[in-house]
This record gives sequence, C-alpha cells and structure tokens, in this order.
Amino acid sequence: MKKYIVMLTIAAAMTACSDFTEIIPKGKVIPTTTEDYREMTIDVANSSTGFPIANVSCDDVFSTDQNGVSATSKAYFWLEDFYKVNENDDAWNKTYAHIYVMNVVIGNVMASTEGTTSEKQAILTEAKVWRAYYYWYLQSLYAKDYNEATAATDLSVPLSLTPDLEAKLPRATVREVTDQIWADLDEAEKILPDQATNAFRPTKGAVYALKARILFYEHKYNEAAEQARLALSVNNSLYDMRTWTFKKSSKPSAGINGREIHNYKSPEKLWYMSNSFSSLITSFCISDDLKELYDEGDLRFKFYFSNLTRTGGPWEDGRYRYLQNLDYSFSVPEMMLIEAEALARNNDSKALDIINKLRIKRIDTEHYKPLTANKETSLLDIVLKERRRELCLNSLRWLDMKRLAAEGIYKTVLKREFNGVTYKLEPNSKLYVLPIPLQVLSLNKNIIPNNRK
Repeated sequence: MKKYIVMLTIAAAMTACSDFTEIIPKGKVIPTTTEDYREMTIDVANSSTGFPIANVSCDDVFSTDQNGVSATSKAYFWLEDFYKVNENDDAWNKTYAHIYVMNVVIGNVMASTEGTTSEKQAILTEAKVWRAYYYWYLQSLYAKDYNEATAATDLSVPLSLTPDLEAKLPRATVREVTDQIWADLDEAEKILPDQATNAFRPTKGAVYALKARILFYEHKYNEAAEQARLALSVNNSLYDMRTWTFKKSSKPSAGINGREIHNYKSPEKLWYMSNSFSSLITSFCISDDLKELYDEGDLRFKFYFSNLTRTGGPWEDGRYRYLQNLDYSFSVPEMMLIEAEALARNNDSKALDIINKLRIKRIDTEHYKPLTANKETSLLDIVLKERRRELCLNSLRWLDMKRLAAEGIYKTVLKREFNGVTYKLEPNSKLYVLPIPLQVLSLNKNIIPNNRK
C-alpha cells in the first residue's frame, strides 16, 4: 500500500484526544499528487461503510449473546448507553474518521500535482458524495426521525467541513446537516458519469440512489420514487436466484453457483458499500418474526440463511444465521421497493407489478404466483413485507421501524428479557435515537447528549 495511506487514512486511528471525533493521524507523509488523493478515497471506500449496531437493535434478529455487558448486547436490549467512557463507538468514530479524510481531499486535491483538472474535479466530487453519505448515515442514527416542521431545531450531529482536529463543534441542526448533504449531492450530480468501472466509486447512479433513500426517510415518497426511477434508468439488473445452486449442499457457507463471489461485482449494485463485520452472524440469529415472513419456495431464505455452521454441522440452538457478509450497498431492489412503496401509498396497483417483477426472480418456479391485492391485505402492507424480506440485515430495517412508527404504521411493542428483566421498545420511543458515545461527551462539552429516557 502506498506511503500516503499511512498518513491519513489514517486519520482513522481512534484514541483519546481532545477533539470531538477522537481522530489522530498517524505518520507525517503528506499527499501531493492527484493519484495520492485518488488512493486516499479508494482506501476509505474499501473500509467499513456500515456498522451492525442498528441491525442489533431491530426486530430482524435474535441474540444468543445475551450477556448485558458488551456494546452489542446493550444495543440489543436498548439500554440507555451502549459504550463505556473508555470504549469506541465505531459507528460514530470511524464514520467521522472517513469524513476527516474526505475533508482533506476536498480541501486539497485541486492543488495537487501531476493530474489534469478533470481528474482532480472527479476526485473532489466523489469525496463530496462520500461525505454526504456519511452525514446522512450519522444523522439517521443519532437524530430523531426526520420532521420537516422541526428540522430547523432538532439536533443532528456536529458538522465538520474542514480537516480541523482541534475544533470542538456543537451539534448542528437536522436542517443544517440536510442542506449540506444536498449541496454536495446536487453539485456531484452535474459532474459524475452514469457508471464507473469500480463499484466502490460513486457515480451519477449512486447519487440518484442516495437522493432516493434520503427523500424516502424524509417521508417524501413521490420525490423519492422520482430519484429511484432515475437510478433504475442507469441500472435495473436483477439476479435470477432460480439459477443459483449451492456449491456444496451439505455446507451452504461454501458458496453459491451463479452468484458473484465478491458482492461488489453483483449486477444489482448501484453503489457498493463494504464492511468487516461478518462475525456478527455467529452471535445473532434471525428472529422468528422475520423467518415466518418467508413463504415456501422463497429462495432468499434458502440462500441467505442456514442452521448449519461453516463446517456443515448443526448449530446447537437450531436457529438460523445469516450466510452472507453484511451488505450496506445501494441496490436495484432497494430502488424498486422505494418506487413500489410510493405507488402503494397512492393506491396505485402498479406497485404490484414492481413487486412481482422482483419476486419472480426470488421464488422458485414451483411456488411462484403473482401477488394480487385483496380486501384483507393492503397494497402498502404487501410492499412493506416484501421490503423487509429483501433488505434484511443492512441497517435499513431499524430506520424503517423508526420511520413507520412516526407515521403510526409500526405499532409493535418489542420485548426482550434478560436476567428476569423485560426490556421494551415502544413505538416512537426515544430509544430509536442512538446515544451519543460517552467518550465523545467527555471530550467535547459542547455536544448535548440525546435524551433516551
């Protein structure tokens, strides 16, 4: 790996320092060439871009690690704080580390050497898309559900736009963070190509997809659908799971014939998001609630979950684990489901056409039947169930619970028990907003903690 990666990517070393992100660069080598800055953005893109804390809290999982001590266990039981003052919250710390790197790129790449103006502009623009994504991700976890009426006063996260390690920034408002996200994306949309040879690099299709997701979680469904359609105009490819087979039926984890070994090569990806948390599957199983959503013949259940270990033996508890690495990518199915939900909310039966277009590639030939509307099940309910089946364990379910609870649609009271104590997550609970890490609060007194009581 080139020398400048040591330098800033740095910046990703977490330690107890005086700034709000707790980031200190390691090394003194400074990037100078345009290629240096390109490698910096690629290195960040290849690192974790999503963290499992939101998966742990949602209703898709059942934990076998119920110790009440680890951060993931605390998140599973929705405790007031997940991390001790001497522990790092990766979702906060590493995301801000990535933002720091992107701010370095944004502030310096145009003055770099050995590159053309167009090459520098491309790197600058990609860095802004990454920064926009990271701020959306942070805001989604650490701020309230988006409300247009209160966005100007609701607290979001500190908004850092320069690589200043000493700044002790307060929390910006949801409106301020959202405005910055849109400023970065609107600029990028004008410059980026529709597609790129590297799935990690943001493109115009990625910008459309990110805009669609942002609008979707702002409850602006028709506008979200417009952006989703633009994303699908760039790529609308779907895997046909009916062609898949296990490489070794007695050991499902050995792989799948007909599927790319590396997720970033998937034809369904609009923008690939990597991660390094595949070990989560060993301590968290899918919930009975999620398992029951999959009908007979649903190939997603067959290929995504297994009650066998990686050696082929059965898990002692008999429960099903997730076979895949956790994937936080922007995909064609997500865009289809955004468009379908917007149509369903308008009582437009075209929503079913989209759902059936997806399902015909997900259900084996013997069991596939097109879904039809009926008096017992609303269009919206059909779409929401399909969304949960297709997009499980990518952190979106937690955000969907939060979004739908705010609309009065998700009314479930989740209950989890540990050592004789029952923990509850009520609809619209303050627990849907994750805690600002105690370590961050101890180092920056300008940050107001989230009230989770």
